[in-house]
Amino acid sequence: MKHLIFCLLLISNLNAFAQTVTQLDKDLEHAAYLVNYDRREAAFSELNGFIKKHPSNHRAYYLRAINYYKDGNTKSALEDINYALKYRYNSADYHKLKGEILALSQKYKSSAESFETALRFCDTAFANYYFAAKSYYLAEEFQCAENNMKKFLEHHPENDSAKYLYAEILASNNNQIDALKIVNSMQQKGADFYRLRGIVYCKSEMYEYSLKDLNTALDLNPKLTDIYLWRGLAYYFSNKRDLAKVDWQTALKYRHFKANNYLEKYR
Repeated sequence: MKHLIFCLLLISNLNAFAQTVTQLDKDLEHAAYLVNYDRREAAFSELNGFIKKHPSNHRAYYLRAINYYKDGNTKSALEDINYALKYRYNSADYHKLKGEILALSQKYKSSAESFETALRFCDTAFANYYFAAKSYYLAEEFQCAENNMKKFLEHHPENDSAKYLYAEILASNNNQIDALKIVNSMQQKGADFYRLRGIVYCKSEMYEYSLKDLNTALDLNPKLTDIYLWRGLAYYFSNKRDLAKVDWQTALKYRHFKANNYLEKYR
């Protein structure tokens, strides 16, 4: 009889636990719905209340981190994703989000390392190779960027965005020959194509070709304002220093502050 009573109590407790878990899942799914559809204020309200009741629930912190990230609050987003990782470190999704937050904070090397950590827990999420490569490139860690991009292109060899970035990485890593091969192999020859080839030509000290391509790129898309930096260099080393100065001053108007370095160095 005692054994029967114990079994009945156990079953009752298990049912109560299952109902509690189900309700938690429902609450989090609704919060996720609010986050996904950018109903941020309502999402914050629900998640703040949920976390107050369940302070060790990793998914709640993850969802609130996404909400903060979408809101542009990188400091709070980073705090929350670190809490999520504290309770569930082996989540590739959590490390990926941390990489995105760090990239938005311009902490590019740490961002790349987070994407690489995500790959340790899910080595089939090939997009993380691309994101790591981009962050390493922005951190000017060109060899690490090249290694990650090679791995991405093994799985997505026809991805044009990756090819563009790979060519820029190779050019920055002083491998102009391979960079030019990749650029010239591309089928679509729009403004981005001429911009990139013009940069590669500039780094290869082929300034006449560089100017031709950079001018074409600007004609096709005047919004590619970083071209003024590169065209300034091509002008300068073509002994057209007045034109170089004009381009760098124009670049400054578009907030490309690296132009200050050129105006100082090549005055």
